[in-house]
Amino acid sequence: MNRTGLVSKFAETVGIEKASAIVDDAMADLGISGDTEIDDTDAQDICDIIQHNNEGYVALVASELRVQLAAQERFDALLGNIPNPAVVVEFEQREPYVKSINEAFADTFGYDQTDAVGTELRTLLAPPGADSEVIRTDWWEQTGQSEQEVRRTTASGEIRTYLFRSTIVTRDSSQLEGYGIYTDITERKRREQQLKHQNERLDEFVSIVSHDLRNPLNVASGRTHLLLGDIEDAAVREGLQEVAAAHERMARILDDTLTLARQGRVVGETTSVSIEAVAADAWQQVETGDATLTIETDATIEADAERLQQLFENLYRNAIEHAGAECTVVVSAPETHENGFSIADDGPGISPGDRELVFEHGYSTNSDGTGFGLSIVQSIAEAHGWSVAVSESERGGARFDVRW
Repeated sequence: MNRTGLVSKFAETVGIEKASAIVDDAMADLGISGDTEIDDTDAQDICDIIQHNNEGYVALVASELRVQLAAQERFDALLGNIPNPAVVVEFEQREPYVKSINEAFADTFGYDQTDAVGTELRTLLAPPGADSEVIRTDWWEQTGQSEQEVRRTTASGEIRTYLFRSTIVTRDSSQLEGYGIYTDITERKRREQQLKHQNERLDEFVSIVSHDLRNPLNVASGRTHLLLGDIEDAAVREGLQEVAAAHERMARILDDTLTLARQGRVVGETTSVSIEAVAADAWQQVETGDATLTIETDATIEADAERLQQLFENLYRNAIEHAGAECTVVVSAPETHENGFSIADDGPGISPGDRELVFEHGYSTNSDGTGFGLSIVQSIAEAHGWSVAVSESERGGARFDVRW
């Protein structure tokens, strides 16, 4: 805000002649000559003098103007310290002209902060291989605020991807002013592209495993069971039964591997679900033998019901596998203020030394286990933003605590 700007502000109330005198008197009181360049701090001091020496509308205008200048000074300081390229623009016929840029903008795109002022923004930012008209439309894609990915050429000639956030506000006298920040997301986009390629390769692997391994496994398993129906020799039958058991274990490993590969750490749409209902449904899907289930909670949670049921099924199987076919499994909610639920059994439990290892892929203390069940449990929990830990239950068995 220079002298001319100050005079024009007061002239709206008292006219140009009196406004000039008021501003000049205040500048003289501060020892500032009329041709001296003044900054926003000087302008605030001038307004302070004018407010003190006058009353009525003049004092009110001085007070409001001083507040505006102080706010602008704070905004300029904030803009200057933003590590991302930032620009303030004014509009003429919807064309953005640079009002100010921060140091990060100057360094990134190679322009002097002073020389850039008053320049059409699209002459400073060149989209690679595209008409610079897109710079103009960046600001008008949406009303009020917008956020979009843009590609721009830097001072070094490198093409980088930015997340451009902009907002347009109305200033004094209906003058539109825009604020834009460019956040460099080039590396993030590269990682996303790499992840996309990895997922495509993973999908290809899953397809191969599902088709090329399951089909011959089914053939081998079917032929084994046919032979078991025809062979009477006890030794041969015992051998075939071991082969059949190995086939079943391979099928379980294949199922668990495909579950991890296909679903990973992703959940579908979440809804409010009853822990009691999901826990009960999961129990029906597991070969429980003479085991018993007790559910001691009626809480509801936000979850992907299908994935949550899978979590329960895996924990039930783990309990029956280690605690025995006549074990008791209890589903409960914590008595403290914590949010979550627990699944506990009355089996031998898990030793403290193994509690950090049980969630690792392939880790199992059972020779017939796949070692993927608890890894799947952890993946499902983390996909929901939860945590899962194992400790000792009240009956000395294992207790798995899911918390959020």
